Amino acid sequence: MIRPVFVSFSRLGGCVVPDASVDLPIGFKVPEDFTDINFAVSAEVNTNQLIDRLNTISPRPSDEEIAHAVLAQQTMYELLSAAGAVYAGTLLYGPTKEKPQEKLSSAILTVTARPAELSNDKTVHRLARTMGAIYPEAEVGVVVLKTGPAVLLTEERKAEKPVNLLDEGGGPTIVRQLHTFVPIPGRLAMADFAIATENLEHWGSCVEILAEVCHTITFPDTAAA
Repeated sequence: MIRPVFVSFSRLGGCVVPDASVDLPIGFKVPEDFTDINFAVSAEVNTNQLIDRLNTISPRPSDEEIAHAVLAQQTMYELLSAAGAVYAGTLLYGPTKEKPQEKLSSAILTVTARPAELSNDKTVHRLARTMGAIYPEAEVGVVVLKTGPAVLLTEERKAEKPVNLLDEGGGPTIVRQLHTFVPIPGRLAMADFAIATENLEHWGSCVEILAEVCHTITFPDTAAA
């Protein structure tokens, strides 16, 4: 199941989002299994909600895993707030009856406002060429959504310390992320829909999730016009 989300790039849940100076409303839907990070409240409130949620998981994560999750989410909250994210949600993967040995891990879905050189789809191909030059090791392309052309970028980055919410780890790890840059109609701006995870075994599912979310994107102001 998916649930609707409506935000604007200047307000989210009644709270002003840092570094957002213009009102760019956008609607989309996210899977119900995602737990939202609420930028309208403090990092401490979000952390307490995360701890309550982890304590309900069976089998319960270890104290060390919970402590790592707290640190990771606090760091993530600060980074996303500074980047001007308008939405962030986490999805936890865990052991199942078929795979009881599987470790708990997570994926994060984010939506961030980005400036664009040109308005509408005029910026898409230029952005794709630019990103292809800046990130030569990434996969860059153009896809056509219901809202029009968008830029796709898939890349992997080496993290010296694991950033997964529930992976204690110890050494470097690979974080894979997929971005979909969607032009905002009539504005010099884009919405960056992204999903990232260290759990590469579930990467196919992450791609499907982001595709499903992007399929639901709407621009209410455009519809009203």
